[in-house]
Formats: sequence, C-alpha cells, structure tokens
Amino acid sequence: MTTSFFIEKKNKSTRLYLKYDHNSLRTMFSTKVSVSEDQLNWITRRGHKQIDNASPLNKKYNGHHRVNKDLIAEYNKIIDIVYRTKETGGDLDPKNIKRIYEQRTNQSEVKTIIQGIDLIISKYKNELSVAALKNYDNNLRHNIINYNQYKKKRHKLIDLNKYFELDYKHYLTDQGKAKSTIDNQVKYLKSLCAKLKELDIEVNPAVFTFKRSKSNKSIFYLSEIELDRLRVSIPKSKSLQEQKDVFVLQCYTGLRVSDLRRVNLDTINEDRSMIVMRSAKTDEAIKLPILPEAEEILLKYDYKLPFISDQKYNKAIKDFLKELDFDRKIESQDFAPLYEVCTSHIARKTFLSYLINVKKLSAPEVKEITGTSADTIYKHYAGADVAEIAKKMRNLIR
Repeated sequence: MTTSFFIEKKNKSTRLYLKYDHNSLRTMFSTKVSVSEDQLNWITRRGHKQIDNASPLNKKYNGHHRVNKDLIAEYNKIIDIVYRTKETGGDLDPKNIKRIYEQRTNQSEVKTIIQGIDLIISKYKNELSVAALKNYDNNLRHNIINYNQYKKKRHKLIDLNKYFELDYKHYLTDQGKAKSTIDNQVKYLKSLCAKLKELDIEVNPAVFTFKRSKSNKSIFYLSEIELDRLRVSIPKSKSLQEQKDVFVLQCYTGLRVSDLRRVNLDTINEDRSMIVMRSAKTDEAIKLPILPEAEEILLKYDYKLPFISDQKYNKAIKDFLKELDFDRKIESQDFAPLYEVCTSHIARKTFLSYLINVKKLSAPEVKEITGTSADTIYKHYAGADVAEIAKKMRNLIR
C-alpha cells in the first residue's frame, strides 16, 4: 500500500491529486490545486521520477509555502486513516479508505443546496471576500430556503436541472425580484457548484448551462479626459487621496484587485520596467509593462501601496469620485452618476480602453497584455474614430 501525489490532465489544466494504491487498486483524492509540471518538486526513487511527498510544490507556484502546508496536512490525514484502519484489522481496500476519508470531512453528506452553501462557507471563510460570503450566506441561502418552503421540498444539488432553472426564475419573478437579482442568483448557484465540484462533490452538470438574461447594457469606463483629471485631482482627506492613487494605478495597469495587492519590488523585474507575476484568479503568467503614470504612483509609495479591504476600497472609490464631481450620467446604468456605479472593476475596463483608444495598440497586442479576448475588445472598447477610418480607407485606395 502506498500514498503519493499524482498529476492528471483534465481539459486544459493539470490537477494535483493524492492517490492511494493497495493490491493493484487505486483511489484518488482531489487537492483542488492546478499546477504545471515545472511548479512541482521532482525526486527519483528506485529509478522512477515522482513528486516529492514532503514538499510537492516549488517556489514557482505562488504561495507554495502555505499550499504545501495544506497538502501535507491532507497527505498525513490519509496516512493516518490507513494506519489506524490497519491497526484495527480493517479493510484497506481503496474504496473503504476513501469512504472513511469522506466521513471525516463530511463531504459525502453534502446532498442539498443548503448543505453545499454551509460547506463552502465553513471551508473557505478565511479565503472568500466579505462580498462573496454575503452572496452565499445571505442572498443565495435566503432565496433557496424560501423557495424550498414554497415547493415543500429540500432541493438537492442533483436537482439543479433545466426545470429547476425555469421554475426558480419564475418563483423569483413572482416575488418581485429584479432581473439583476435573478441573474445574480444564477451566478451564485453556478459559482457554488463549481467550488463543490472541485471538492469532488456531485452536482447536476446542467447547472453550468443556466443562463442569465440578455442585457442591452453596454460596458462603461473612464474616458481619457476623466482619467487625466482624476490623476491630478486631490481629495481633501489623506485616506481618500491614498485610495484615489491606488485606483489610478489600477487604471494604468488593469490589474485585478487580487493581483494589485501583490505588487511590490518582488513582483517587479530588475530594471523596474515590468510587473511579473501569476494571476491569482487564472494562474496565467502576467508580464505587464509599467506605464509612466503607474511608475509615478509606485515611486510615491516606495512600492508599498496603502491597501484596505475590498469593501472599503469600493466605498472609497465612490466617495472620492463624488467629492471630485465625477457625475457623468451613465446611460447603461439607468443614467446614474458615475460616482454611484463605479467600482474597482471599472479600472480594468478603463485600462483596456486606454490601451486601445489612447495608446493605439491592436486588439491582439492588448490581448497579449491583459488576456481579454479580441472579440470582447472589438465589441466594447475599440472606439469608432471616423477620421482615422477615413484615413485608412484613403490609404487603401492609393
């Protein structure tokens, strides 16, 4: 009997598993970690190359110290189950070992949507943002409980089929919920089930085909003039000035907040011309040239940015924009003023627009920097400059 780490290709990613072998039978335990082979520590034992059980991940994997600790804890848990089962004369068959493991983790008992919500909140409460916890624990839970009571049924994860989708949407509509609220319920359900699936908990795959309502709302972002005005504006309080600088930096880098928080001298190359890291969300490599406007802010804070919580950051964005009279009416947001609807995510959209419409980069070039698809760039960010189009057409005629 042996227990070891093992990688397996699934779709386009390589997943890290723990495997337990006994009498030519095997069972697999998900670690929820996606890796590339060069992020693993490899050793040779008895002429065979294998992953180092004592330290699976190397420094190329972001946060490898913390993740290694979690992986070793899971490894030791399985080892403990095996040896305790052996000492008591129990069945060492892989299926039995996995059954005992699942009983310990309570994952095998997760059948209903509410149980799924409970598990994700308890397992990831220190990793999920305040907003995400609220979405699961308050919004989704509240509506599912009321729907269960209405239908007199405790809906299970395997009940998430097309009928459930249509009936749940009709129920929410009858309750007077707005389309945006219903769309968010679909988003929360799909996100919840994706996390549960990573834990090898059975969900109905039909949930991932649930659709949000089609919206005619277009993407909005800060214009070049607004961005330039914001860059030189000075809010009254020091705290708002700091968060304005962070937001402006985000507008000139396009980094998600989760990546922006990791910007320091360790994530910048030697000549300080480029941010180099892996995306916390997608694990894709980021190689981002530092624009002069971004460098100015980084130097101002000596590469140690004044971060606050996501929730407070988004509130600060609204506060300093209101104070500085950024009140352009946003048609796609029912003509609400910019300061009411702007969030940190608008910074990424602003950066995309800036690269396309100000720096005149091509869609493929912007895609290389940001990872945003060319189709999305053409659809939402590439402004139609009539004079430029006419000039290109004249050149073609010649």
